[in-house]
Parts: sequence; structure tokens; C-alpha cells
Amino acid sequence: MTPDQPPSDEGPTLIQPAKYQPAVPKRSTGFIPGTILMGRYRIVSLIGTGGMGEVYRADDMKVGQAVALKFLSQRLAPGGAELLLGEVRVGLQITHPNVCRLYDIIEGDDHHFIAMEYVDGEDLASLLRRIGRLPAEKAIRVARDLCSGLTAAHRRGVIHRDLKPANIMIDARGTAKITDFGIAAIADDESTPAYLGTLIYMAPEQLRGEQLSPRTDLYALGLVLYELFTGKRIFDGVSFGELLTAHKRRKPRL
Repeated sequence: MTPDQPPSDEGPTLIQPAKYQPAVPKRSTGFIPGTILMGRYRIVSLIGTGGMGEVYRADDMKVGQAVALKFLSQRLAPGGAELLLGEVRVGLQITHPNVCRLYDIIEGDDHHFIAMEYVDGEDLASLLRRIGRLPAEKAIRVARDLCSGLTAAHRRGVIHRDLKPANIMIDARGTAKITDFGIAAIADDESTPAYLGTLIYMAPEQLRGEQLSPRTDLYALGLVLYELFTGKRIFDGVSFGELLTAHKRRKPRL
């Protein structure tokens, strides 16, 4: 990918300012239904893939409930355990009905993965692709859920940094749950790069690699809400070189 190509929203991307990382082919963990991991988790199906890895639905045979198991992409394997551990450390700080619960990190069988709440529903990105914008009443309910979930995270000092429709699940009751705190950061922690996230949902300070704050998430929330109510992305098809200018000058399409 070059600076003249439009950014992808497939998954978080670590970039240097004005430069993209080259695309890396995905590799599957290849689990088939019925595979049993650690003598406890029975794979049911693959339910999602993205830039960071794969998520499977599984049965936790020890407690008798459905769970989601998240595996990092093979290209992230060298530091995968630390990334997963960081996500669990952050996620366990937040207990809220609008935030997907994390249960534990499991190490063994040549794999590291997270066991988390299984949400029986659909991610907002696929829902919007399927039906376009949501009816106003449902969109307002989702907006309220997202505000509540983000508030809970921010009260614990956690900045999500990658809020986007693909990281929002809508369950069978219509409740929105924020997922994937894999690149979340603690407010005022400067140990990780600011410019880690999904380009078209980044706030200007994130694109510039500057200090982040809860307002960074609120900016991303505004972009998500615009898409929620209109069925359109504000910055769709904008190249990286145009993004900062677009944030300042582009008028939203109504």
C-alpha cells in the first residue's frame, strides 16, 4: 500500500507518519469444528477474521457456556503473548453491559488466546453493509450504549484507540457492546505509539502521532455515529496524504 491508496479499515495498523506498513498475507490457525483445546474448549466455528487475528466460537466444557476465543495473527506471533496479556489487563478493569467481557488468557498447545464473552449477534460494520443506516430509534439506542461503554472505559483511565463499527457487536436484543481492547492504552501512558489504529477512524492527533486522551475516542465515536445515522463514511476513499487536510476542510456528505 502506498500513500496514494485509500486506507483500509480491516484492522489496526501501526504506521509511521506519512508511511504505511506493507500488507502481510493472513494465515489461519486452521481449527475445525470439534477441535478441543486445553481439554476444555471445543471449537464450534470461525466467527471473525481481521488484521489482528481470528475469533472462534467455542463451548467452554468446564462451565457449560459459549465463549469466544481470540487468536492473534501468525505475523504477530513473536510478541503475541504480550499483546494478549495487555488486552486482558486492560479489559479486566472494565465491567459494563456495553463492553465485551474478557475472562482469561490461556497459554498452551502452541497457542496463546483470550477467552471472552460470546456475543450472539453481528458486528456493526457488517450490519451497516447489509442494511445501510439504522432506523433512527435503533441508532439512538446504539449511540447511547456506545457512550455508556466508553464512559466506563474512560472512568478507568482506558483509551480504546480503535473504536470503529467492526469493533462493536450488536447482540440479539439490539444492545451494543464495545469489543477489542487489544491496542487500548492507559491515559497519560506514552510507552506505545499514538499512531496505532484504523486510519479512517483516527482523530487528527492520532494521525500525527501525538499524545492521546479520551477525546481521541470521542472523535472516533463521532465518525461512527455519522456512519450509524447516514450509512456513509465521512472519509471513505481518502488517501493517507489527504486525511489530515480532510479532517479540517471536508464537509460531511448528507
